[in-house]
Amino acid sequence: MASLPVWEVSGSPKERGRAHGETVGGLIRELVPAFFDDLEQTSRSHDVPVVTKERALEIAGTYEGPTRNYAPDLFEELEGISDAAGVPVNELLTLNAFLELHDYYSDAFVISGCTTLMVPGSISGEGALIAQNYDLASFFADAAVLIRVRSDSEPDALFYTSAGMLGCAGVNSAGIGVVINNLVPSDSTGGVIYPFIIRRILSSVRIGDAIDAVGARPRASGMNYVLCDENGEIYDLETTAREYEVICPFDGPMAHANHYLTDRLKSFERRQWDSRGQSILRWGRATRLLKSVPEPNAQSLQDILSDRVNAPIGICRHNEIANGEAVGQTIAGIVLDPPGRRAWFTKGPTGENEWKEYSVE
Repeated sequence: MASLPVWEVSGSPKERGRAHGETVGGLIRELVPAFFDDLEQTSRSHDVPVVTKERALEIAGTYEGPTRNYAPDLFEELEGISDAAGVPVNELLTLNAFLELHDYYSDAFVISGCTTLMVPGSISGEGALIAQNYDLASFFADAAVLIRVRSDSEPDALFYTSAGMLGCAGVNSAGIGVVINNLVPSDSTGGVIYPFIIRRILSSVRIGDAIDAVGARPRASGMNYVLCDENGEIYDLETTAREYEVICPFDGPMAHANHYLTDRLKSFERRQWDSRGQSILRWGRATRLLKSVPEPNAQSLQDILSDRVNAPIGICRHNEIANGEAVGQTIAGIVLDPPGRRAWFTKGPTGENEWKEYSVE
């Protein structure tokens, strides 16, 4: 059965980037033109202002300064990937802004999106889990990889990503984990892009620092960040580009999808009205399944992430067609046990391939 390849990088930021670019350079060189083509074709087919490659590079240019200032070491890592893969750094920065760029046609095209799960566990952290399906357009599937970062100055980290991207979701050796859902706010602007925030979270030793990695700087767009630490502290941060609210699973397991749950941020929602039901369904279905399990564990979360209710746009997606349009697919399934420094990953669609357990230590 297919599984996600695992690559290890270490050394200085530039050395880590070069190792990344050398190892998966072929995948990067295939993904980048496919990504730009998809942006243009999707915007054209949905009758919104066309996001050509030139326009995408222009938009991403507004992210460069804030992102470089936020994490100069990680921008240096991106430059290392660029050097080794032979892909211009501005094109790689734009690839890393793949979710933020959704904002420029998301009024029309929003049916793909991730579902996250949260299990609080005991007060000592035992049993705490966070999880998600990572759902994207199907052309991202061949570029899905796991990267293990070794560091002398920061916690080691293990995360899922696409070739050429700095990181999408994962866990570190200090017991900090993060999963996400994309959100589509009305205040998107120049700011820090999401993969850099993920890596800054995964360089944190304390949960408070991980929270600050999300909230301390203006973001380019909105995202839902689910953070967990070694003590089982779980914080769900709904963000726009400039605002945030916090939800905690104090009353038991909970789920999140691709719409705002907090009352104050609902007014920022830009998701098309006739597509919000798909997100609401996944949130409700996942919450119901979580609450139906007396003691949720890694296996039960893996089962929930394979659920097909409301197919083809359910918790797990299989690159099928709805209303004449591809709905994307589950690229990877992710279950994280930050207190145990463990992770389970599977190559999507979830349920078709074996889940593999990894230790970050």
